[in-house]
Amino acid sequence: MIRVAGNVLDNHQLGSIEYAAAHLGCPLVIVLGHTRCGAVGAALHGESDGFIRYITDEIAAAIGEERDPLRACEKNVLHAVGRIRHEFAGHPEIENVSVRGAVYDVLDGSVRFVD
Repeated sequence: MIRVAGNVLDNHQLGSIEYAAAHLGCPLVIVLGHTRCGAVGAALHGESDGFIRYITDEIAAAIGEERDPLRACEKNVLHAVGRIRHEFAGHPEIENVSVRGAVYDVLDGSVRFVD
């Protein structure tokens, strides 16, 4: 499990995914966003500074003009899924790893796949 605010990816997270898939045999990567995400909310409202800005800028790029919080969360998850798939396309050790995106609803505990 890799936990990072806003499901943003850098080389550290990608390296962890690569290690889990290529060396530990992990067959599935799930990017799991959640409703009422503070990082997505901050990106929607432009409310961040300091190092948090790196997170919200990445989310803002992923969600574009979307203003609905749930749809923004979904778009952010799909952005991360797409990035993982792109970064590891043709990677011989993990070409059979499945990458999926889902959103956890903090109110009712349900998980819905979005890809």
